[in-house]
Amino acid sequence: MRLVCIGPAEVLNSIASMGRTEDVSWSPDGRRVALAAITLDKVLIVGVDCQFENGQKVLYLTDTVEVASTSLRRPHGLCWISNSIVAVASREGNVSLFDIPRADRLTSVCDLQPLSIISKRETELLSTPGSLCARDLGAGLHELWVCNGFSHYVTHHLLNTAAGFSHLDAQLLMQHGLEVPDGVALDASADWVAVSNHDRHLVALYRNDEFLAPGNEPAAELRGISYPHGLCFLSGGRILLVADAGAPHVAVFHRAASGWKNLAQPNAVIRVLDDGVFEQGHHNPREGGPKGIDVHEPWGLLVTTCAEQPLAFFDIDELMAQAEAFAPEEVMQTGSPGTSPADRTRVTVLRLARDVVAREAAVTAAVRKEMGLMRASWSWRVTAPLRTLADGWIRWRSRRRKG
Repeated sequence: MRLVCIGPAEVLNSIASMGRTEDVSWSPDGRRVALAAITLDKVLIVGVDCQFENGQKVLYLTDTVEVASTSLRRPHGLCWISNSIVAVASREGNVSLFDIPRADRLTSVCDLQPLSIISKRETELLSTPGSLCARDLGAGLHELWVCNGFSHYVTHHLLNTAAGFSHLDAQLLMQHGLEVPDGVALDASADWVAVSNHDRHLVALYRNDEFLAPGNEPAAELRGISYPHGLCFLSGGRILLVADAGAPHVAVFHRAASGWKNLAQPNAVIRVLDDGVFEQGHHNPREGGPKGIDVHEPWGLLVTTCAEQPLAFFDIDELMAQAEAFAPEEVMQTGSPGTSPADRTRVTVLRLARDVVAREAAVTAAVRKEMGLMRASWSWRVTAPLRTLADGWIRWRSRRRKG
């Protein structure tokens, strides 16, 4: 059910002026949502207050903070790292982390310098970053999963929180069969990673373990979506919501008791655009539907965004209640909040260790290859007598000095 959404005209006009929006993300405390305005090279932060009136939820949009930065170059994806820090993926630039100030008036504009930047300088793996998600690993570490859309792979990045979110390491983790990965999400326990495989019209699901590697095929594929874009898990990972950019709805997929399995069609759909609004943006098969989606489970709310409908909120309490009622016990127990920092970092550390060994092996092989090519070259063979003479001279001088 779509909810009533109201606010001062100045705030509503600020939201409407953002043009084409590609992603939306809810802050952990549910007090703000962030919008990526790709054509304006800006991010808009909207204050949100959920209240009950006559037994119904009503959304009040309280204020906006418009963020500009030289680091924002076609911002496409974003996610909150904390209640104040947002990570933004720019198609023509990099991944930037910003500390967002609180609103001091109804609408405000600020030009910010990033806290941290991940670019080609930090890793050559980053290329056309478009969507991302984050997770706190504990022990002062955060991880970012980044869809490098037009390069057709997903990278994993490790950040040091204590050093201003400095970049520690990057790995290429998913590539096989991906064509424009356009959204990525982790479930509550980080056991599964979902990737929107945009040009193959499906969502790929991977087990997030130490064996995850670029050549792996997905463990499951979810179909029946025209052009999957933003996506998010809810109810402890028992449900996956997928924004279909080529249709007026969000697809709903349910996880089986033993894990995610191949599904030919969604279990249900949530209509998020009426026909008129959808047709207004449906000028080609890839456009018109929702682009970004996110959920705030404590309030039971879904938020969506697209160019023709920058912000829309929906009540998903009933959907969540159904998931709880029919969830198998083994699934209900996943994602325990008592997981220790050591448990959360174990898989990441194991993959890092594997990657270091692979890098060392690649360097050793490259050196051996270069040595072999050098020794087989004409110049190496011609100069062999001179090297023999030089070695003999050095040995003779050494003996004379000792004598």
